[in-house]
Amino acid sequence: MPGLRLDRSIALAALVLFSCVPNLSADVKIVLKDSFIEDYKHRTTMDACFFIEHAKDSANSPSEDGDLHIAGHATAIGLSSVAEIMNAKFEETAVELANASEGSDCVPIIGAWRIWCEHGGNEIHSQFVPVPAAHNTNPHHIFEIHPVTHIGPIDMPDSLRPIIGFDTKDAFDSFREYENKFCQIEHDDAKGATIIRTRGAGYNYPEFIMEITDESPKIVDDGRFVFASVFTLEGELIVHKVRTVFIKGTRPETLVREKGMGARLHVLGIPRVNLALVAWRVKKAAEQHDSDPTNDDPLYDDVLNWSLPYEIIIVGVYDD
Repeated sequence: MPGLRLDRSIALAALVLFSCVPNLSADVKIVLKDSFIEDYKHRTTMDACFFIEHAKDSANSPSEDGDLHIAGHATAIGLSSVAEIMNAKFEETAVELANASEGSDCVPIIGAWRIWCEHGGNEIHSQFVPVPAAHNTNPHHIFEIHPVTHIGPIDMPDSLRPIIGFDTKDAFDSFREYENKFCQIEHDDAKGATIIRTRGAGYNYPEFIMEITDESPKIVDDGRFVFASVFTLEGELIVHKVRTVFIKGTRPETLVREKGMGARLHVLGIPRVNLALVAWRVKKAAEQHDSDPTNDDPLYDDVLNWSLPYEIIIVGVYDD
């Protein structure tokens, strides 16, 4: 219905406008080392030797999301972390290895790095500060390796596919949440660290239509980044431009290689913080201050208070 689409578009525009207003009652504080941000802002994945503290005996049911949760830590991450295997009921060997490795030496894990505050709790997550061991498979955390593509000697690129039996999240509701998530960024020059204050956010696994708007995707060693517009399944435009993440060797990445400007894909995704935009905002704010500390240009005055920068990991492509 044209009227409904117009009303929803107006509502989304209004929410985007008000998202720039600072709010000091943030629930989650994240402290990341600048070196980590620089290393991973243009990487789709990370390779970590993961100490498994708890692994679920079996995968979640498809109606829950079909994932297997593995809680632990890794020196390269420096935060309480959870690794998640998609479509885990089809990855029995990987599930057995994860459970057999509880409490033993670290296990090599590769997958998409993901910073997102779905299970952050109301606390500070400071990188490379000692944290207590997890007591279950879902401790308070803001860092995930999700989805996992390799664990030990086991490769699982084909696990990145739609989850049969799972009710995906509505595209409009999901991207409205992403576009308007509160965020404040600070920089600690002395510690070489960036501080992100934000709030809890859910909406894992939205299903949507992406239209490629990128003439020159950014190709990196472990995949590619592609700018795209986002549409609902009914064809309603939601977001004009967002960076999408494709992990090398997975079905989504092999399919998108052959697509050009204007091509559309029916996809499944999960959100993560866009570290490239975090770094850009810190840089722009510093440049503005250095050039003229008295400049009150609102563009740069508010750059550290814009809504949370995000990107979407594409974890499945539908055959249609």
